[in-house]
Amino acid sequence: MAKKIPVIKFHKDKYGDELLIDVVTLDMIRNSKGFQEVMRQSFFGIMLTTGGEGDVEVDGVPCVARKGLVACARPGDVCTVLRDDGLTSLELIFERNFVLEFFNDAHFLDNLSYFSPRRKSPYLQLDESLYNKVVALYVEIQLEISHARDRHLLRAMLYETLMLLQKATPVEARQRESSETRVARFRELVNEHFRTENSVEFYADRLCITPNYLNKIVKQSLGQSTKEFIQSRRMEEARRLLSYTTLSINEIAEELHFETTSYFIRAFTLVEGITPLQYRKSHEK
Repeated sequence: MAKKIPVIKFHKDKYGDELLIDVVTLDMIRNSKGFQEVMRQSFFGIMLTTGGEGDVEVDGVPCVARKGLVACARPGDVCTVLRDDGLTSLELIFERNFVLEFFNDAHFLDNLSYFSPRRKSPYLQLDESLYNKVVALYVEIQLEISHARDRHLLRAMLYETLMLLQKATPVEARQRESSETRVARFRELVNEHFRTENSVEFYADRLCITPNYLNKIVKQSLGQSTKEFIQSRRMEEARRLLSYTTLSINEIAEELHFETTSYFIRAFTLVEGITPLQYRKSHEK
């Protein structure tokens, strides 16, 4: 039975009296009660990336998040951050009723291109000018919530934000990658980083998938575990260095970032059946 994705609900009474709008940071969301990496939200959310980089996914659609990238989520959308390299963001969240109390048009939000049920992508990219305007509005909304909490003023600032986002550039949705494509990218990443990185988690993070899933597709495609493939690439390089360079055993161990020389010798001997020194002598011309 599939594990049910938890629903994160709007905290209406966070500020005492009921208030259906808020501005939160990514850290605040992560520190909230019951937070999990994959969650379904019950409200509208407009997450504006302010720094760092990461991979996010809204309603099954992945995208690279950098400064100026906006992710727009509707009630019921499943949202997650797949990779986080110092990612920071401000997210404007609100309930539908907060907007509809002011508008007679029940479909106002659905008619916005980025919230439309027919949208092609939940992502927008802001240029520098538009980014500065939206950030300023988010900060103003935060300040108003912290002090007077004038609902009419908050609704007006929300409306201005929604209209400004209509000017943003839609970001084309990225299709999900096949397992074959991911394995090919994994092999490229190993060739690039095997000297310094040998953890499965490092490569899974770069591919925006879980270590378990990476192990599964690598095993299916290459017939060995992710760890075994990384280690075999390190051993291949060790054999090359032993055969064609004059580097010492200690230097080769350091080059390949083994914790100690003795650990390198044990690992090499386990794979090759002879020690690195014996291997070098057997390949001397």
